[in-house]
Amino acid sequence: MKILRRTITGAATGLLLALPGVALAGTTLRVASEEAFATPAKVAAQSALEHVEKTLPDATGGAVSVQLYPGGALGSEKELIKALADGTVDAMVLSPGNAAGIVPEVQLFSASYLFESYDHARAVIKDDAFFEALAQIIAEKQAGFQLAGIGLTGTRNYYSRSRAVETIEDLSGVKMRVMSSPTEFKVWSELGTLPTTIPAPEIYTSLQTGVVDAAESSLPAISGSKYYEVAPYISLTQHQFNLHLFLVSDIAMSRLSEGQQAAVLQAFREAGHIEIDEAIRLSDEVLAFLRERPGVTVTEVDTAPFAQKLRAVQDEVATGLGVEPLLEIIRSHGTQG
Repeated sequence: MKILRRTITGAATGLLLALPGVALAGTTLRVASEEAFATPAKVAAQSALEHVEKTLPDATGGAVSVQLYPGGALGSEKELIKALADGTVDAMVLSPGNAAGIVPEVQLFSASYLFESYDHARAVIKDDAFFEALAQIIAEKQAGFQLAGIGLTGTRNYYSRSRAVETIEDLSGVKMRVMSSPTEFKVWSELGTLPTTIPAPEIYTSLQTGVVDAAESSLPAISGSKYYEVAPYISLTQHQFNLHLFLVSDIAMSRLSEGQQAAVLQAFREAGHIEIDEAIRLSDEVLAFLRERPGVTVTEVDTAPFAQKLRAVQDEVATGLGVEPLLEIIRSHGTQG
């Protein structure tokens, strides 16, 4: 092999790079995110991907490094997932909803109240059976990428122009902006609201003018987009714990040795776990900020009745998608079983 290294030509270098399981020294993985990074970090994905950037070179003896491209520098999540398949991007992190066109099974995660708490979500994400089941679903699509890690970006919560929500009855007849998804409409209709779809850039003015009475978003969105100015009643419904999927291109992996592949997968698996802790920290910071805003009311919600109300919807969604085993694993880590 030493002789080959001394005599290899430029043309042969290109051939070697194309062979599976072979990586030349200095391989750099292009890792992309749609989310903007800042100092200090404002999104949990930043700390997660910076962990990969920091640890992967050491884990591979300097053979594999990482270049991060945050803030949509290489495109939106839907564009990035296509780039991942053709190998122009090596790895990325994205919300499951933006993978649903290729992996429809991930729509399960839009069924509200799958998770009871951060501890419940953490236990599921760290469960090897859950990871392997989801990885197998993705692998069967033969879409050009594989699951490398699962993380969490925080929770989605309800906010209203006029009143807090403490019971299911409080939602009756509320004109509510929801995400454009059949599952979202099913969930919020079951809870008694009148769901409608409005583009995200129009949420603020729609609340301000009364086109809708309420909406739901992540805490960073409520804060960053200043929705609290026009909808100051924030209810911590925590109806969704937003998962994040770390995906790696099959083309990129084919250019690495088995040991390097294992190091890549380990780094991204760890990144997902780090993202959970960072999401909790950032959520606490945002909540503290919101509670200090003049005129803003933040209400804790007993979510158990909501979860019970939607259990049948979860079953229906899981059956329709053929992912009952995933739902069983999720429930096995909760208190309701």
